[in-house]
Amino acid sequence: MIADKMLEKYRHINVECMDWWDCVYENFKEDMKEHGIDVDKMYFSGFWAQGDGACFEGRVEDWELFLKKLGYDNPTLTTHAKNHWSFKVDHSGHYYHENCTNFSGDLPMPDGYDNDEFIRMFSPYEGEFKSQAWLAVLTDGVHADFESLFKDTFKDHMRTLYRTLQKEYDYLTSDEAVQETVIANDLNVEKDDANSESVLYPT
Repeated sequence: MIADKMLEKYRHINVECMDWWDCVYENFKEDMKEHGIDVDKMYFSGFWAQGDGACFEGRVEDWELFLKKLGYDNPTLTTHAKNHWSFKVDHSGHYYHENCTNFSGDLPMPDGYDNDEFIRMFSPYEGEFKSQAWLAVLTDGVHADFESLFKDTFKDHMRTLYRTLQKEYDYLTSDEAVQETVIANDLNVEKDDANSESVLYPT
């Protein structure tokens, strides 16, 4: 064990001079791929002030995966989404929490159109009978405000990202992690007293 004085002196050694969040970011991007979401950029601030949080920029890349994670496995809906839907989020504002975001997309569904108009614009079939059947299957059991649902889903993922970052930060500044780094880098009181300007990351 090292002295409490040393622990406090080097408390932030693991989070000051490196991109300590890189591993969290990479794992989060991979996890989002499994939800059908492609993440371009991530932002965060933390972890002490009101307004701290995390957000990301990205889009739905795989509609089948995305909808299935939300409980929608209607293949007609999935095909329609693949062909005609888009949904993305960008960072907006001066902060980095989930509400500093701007969502945009195009999610055409029959409830926003006259049936004949919707069929004319989006049906993959030419015949009226097949188009009417397609429309019935598309809307069967699907009653949702998809825009609100997708926004809430993205924001939930952003809150998860923030919690994961905070957990990683708490670990890296814990007694255990700080002690491991101090010992691994052979940092000690004598060296520090001898040269008050010595760097914390010896080359």
